[in-house]
Formats: sequence, structure tokens, C-alpha cells
Amino acid sequence: MDDRRAAPVAGKPGTASLSLGRLGRFTWPYLLLLPTVVLLFTFTLYPLVQGLWMSLFTRGIVVVPQVESTHPVFVGFDNFIHLLDDTNFRVSLIKTIVFVVIAVPLQLAVSLGLAILLSPQTRFYAFVRTIVFFPSMISMLIIGVIWAWLFGRNNGLINYLLSLFGIDGVPWLENDLLAQIAVIIVWVWGGAGFNMMILIAGLTAIPRDLYEAAAIDNTSKWRQFTHITLPLLQPSIVVVVVLGIIEAFKVYELVVSLTTGGPGRATVYLIQNIYETAFRNANQAGLAAAQSAVLFVILMILTVVQLRFARKRP
Repeated sequence: MDDRRAAPVAGKPGTASLSLGRLGRFTWPYLLLLPTVVLLFTFTLYPLVQGLWMSLFTRGIVVVPQVESTHPVFVGFDNFIHLLDDTNFRVSLIKTIVFVVIAVPLQLAVSLGLAILLSPQTRFYAFVRTIVFFPSMISMLIIGVIWAWLFGRNNGLINYLLSLFGIDGVPWLENDLLAQIAVIIVWVWGGAGFNMMILIAGLTAIPRDLYEAAAIDNTSKWRQFTHITLPLLQPSIVVVVVLGIIEAFKVYELVVSLTTGGPGRATVYLIQNIYETAFRNANQAGLAAAQSAVLFVILMILTVVQLRFARKRP
């Protein structure tokens, strides 16, 4: 007697249950992704579209039906044209670009140096990595408050240490250039630990055999770094640079708590200028949305360029 089971025949209950099983296996992953998609749409895509739409209007940040002056008035691309004559926007954008150009490479260099120095997988180095990573778990707002005390001219710890060597107190937060330098120092310090961990993960993925072969050939440490480490670490470096550029363009909490944008407007960067335009000026929410749209386009272009560059690596 043949004990093999007969294959399901079309039109019988076995075929229907088999089809439902396949349908369930196909749809189940998408059902698991649904909550994330809903959150992404609610808190990212919808605000993005709403902000782009708002940039085409002159309106207040809050529309009150009883107050006619807050009602949206369609102006097309006038808000974007107005940005060309907006001195505060131009200055804050230039300062932000300068900040990005200086701070991001500096943070990359510091993070890479820390990653190479602390990459050995021992308990001691793991403990030191934890200490270095700790600032990344603190809000930039809190970091700014702490460093504002450290940079204090009369009672700051840094100037006190300098006074032990006979150096007069430095007006870190009272001079335009020094205040910008202080923001860069604190921003690099606050994010270097997180980037260090990304780079250490990249370093551990590099085969040790390559370094052993290079050592056998009497290759110097510098040539090993430039011909083995850097090329194979490029994907991690691209991630660090992309994230760093995005965070640098969005710098706000740190500046508010460290310098409040001062002295004067020396450290008012783009996000703070957008905030002031939207919340401190009447019926300028549309103009602030136009500034945000410009920031979005800049970040999108820079991100696409860097990712394309990364794909073309040898």
C-alpha cells in the first residue's frame, strides 16, 4: 500500500488553508513593520510635508479663527525670495556652514584617534571606553550648562587652572571668536564618544591577517594606517561624517545653554534663527518654514553626495 499523502487538489479545503498560510507568511512581516511606518509618517513625513506647505504662506505660528491677522495668506515662493534679503538668515547660514566645516572634521579626527587608542578588547580599555562614551548619553542642554560654568570668566574651573600658571582669565563666552571656539570644543567633546564606538566597530571588522602580513613585509605603522585601516574603515567614516553633518547643522540646545547665542549674535546658528523667526516675530511662521526647507534641501544634497561617494570607493 502506498503511504504517501495525496497532494491537495484545487477546490478542496487543503488548498484553501495552504493559500491562507502563504498569505499569512507574506503579510506578517509587513504587519510587524506597520507601527514603525505609522510613527514615521506621523512624526516625520507629515510634519515635513506640512512644513513645506506652510512655507508658501504668510501666517502666524498659531492660527486663531477670531484673529484675522493670523490667517494664512498664500504668497507662493515669496518667502524664499525674501530670504535673499534676510541678513539674519544669511549670516546664520554662513556661520552654520563654517561651524560644520570646522567641527565635523575635528570631531572625526578626535573620534578616530580615540577609536584606535581604545580599540583593544580588554577590561581596562572597556572601562575607559565607557567613560569616554558617557557624555554621549547626556543631553546637549545639560552639557552646555556644565561647560558654561567651566568657561566662566571669574569662577570657572578652566580659568582657575590657568591662573595657577599665572595666566589671566580668558573671556571664553564674552568674545565673539572665543565663544564660537568654545561651542566647537564642547560639541566635539559631547559627540566624540558615540562616533568612537561606531569606528571601533569598524576597526574590529578588519581582518587581523592583513596587519600580520604587513608586519612581515616590514610595513610601517603609518602605511598600515593609510593603506589598510583607512580604506577598510571608509564605510564607518561615511556614517560618522553624515551623522556629524546632520547634527552640526541642527546645533541648537548646546548653544542656547552655553552662550544663548551671544555675545550679541555671534553664536546664533541656523536653527536658533529659525526659532526666533517663528516664535518671536509676528506672522513669520511661513518665513521660518522656508528657512527650514532650505536646511532640508542642503542636508539632503550633502547626504546623497556622500553616499554616492561611498559607493564609488575601490
